[in-house]
Amino acid sequence: MKDTDWVLGDLQWIILIGAVVIGLLALNAYFQRIARIEEAERIRLMGSDPLNRQRSAASQSRRPDDI
Repeated sequence: MKDTDWVLGDLQWIILIGAVVIGLLALNAYFQRIARIEEAERIRLMGSDPLNRQRSAASQSRRPDDI
């Protein structure tokens, strides 16, 4: 009887660890999806206004007088 309890205990740990891994994979996929949507929105907004594109490029330049 003790051997069966030990095996069931291991099986429960395996199931628990598997559920945690699957949960973390799902959470990672969710955050990646949100990041892709935000990136696509940012690109869409930048492409809609040519002046905005120039401002963004200017704000990202690394000129010595900016430092």
